[in-house]
Amino acid sequence: MPEINIFTQSSSPDVIIAQVSASDSELKSWAQKQTRFPSRDIASLSNHRQLEHLAVDKAMLELNAPWSTAQITHDENGKPALLAIDKFISISHHAQGTLCSVIICLGNHAVGCDIERPRAQLHAISKRFLSQQEQNHFTTTPLLCCAWGIKESMFKTIGHGIDFRIDLIVNAIPSSVENPFEATGSIKGEPTQWRIWKVQFHNAKDKDADDLYAIAGPV
Repeated sequence: MPEINIFTQSSSPDVIIAQVSASDSELKSWAQKQTRFPSRDIASLSNHRQLEHLAVDKAMLELNAPWSTAQITHDENGKPALLAIDKFISISHHAQGTLCSVIICLGNHAVGCDIERPRAQLHAISKRFLSQQEQNHFTTTPLLCCAWGIKESMFKTIGHGIDFRIDLIVNAIPSSVENPFEATGSIKGEPTQWRIWKVQFHNAKDKDADDLYAIAGPV
């Protein structure tokens, strides 16, 4: 049976962060019967993509809310929406092997979320998504990871046609031992605030697994 480990749940906006694990046979069985994603042929997807969808389904069921069983559709750009529920939703996941970490954010207004692994490649591409001032601020891999995740979350609230370096601004991210912590920024000049979690899941099969950063907002 697929297993789920809840890292956190919070409100304003509603957020759940979880890790889901499943075997190939469990994925196949779920994909053939699932009703969460009525417009997608989940059974035809790779195991990796099936696991991502299963993680969303299981995490949604953990929410004690009227939308826990709501069906999810996607527009032509892949943006998710709840069927017959007047709520905005944003989803992000990070899958490795039989494990998938997922964050789901729901709100009464447009919301965005992201979950990211700190990786060295962010240094090579930082000029593509950070202004020169931001590049001067965010020089470590964890800070780059948080800045990228915040901008991805911002982008998800307003859609396409955005210049990450000009339209989306992240202010200095605080050095904090608290978890979660918050950072501020702006979307086309409008101030916003974002909550960040350092996600530490326990994985007995991979004790060297990287920490992840999960971002959601605006808060």
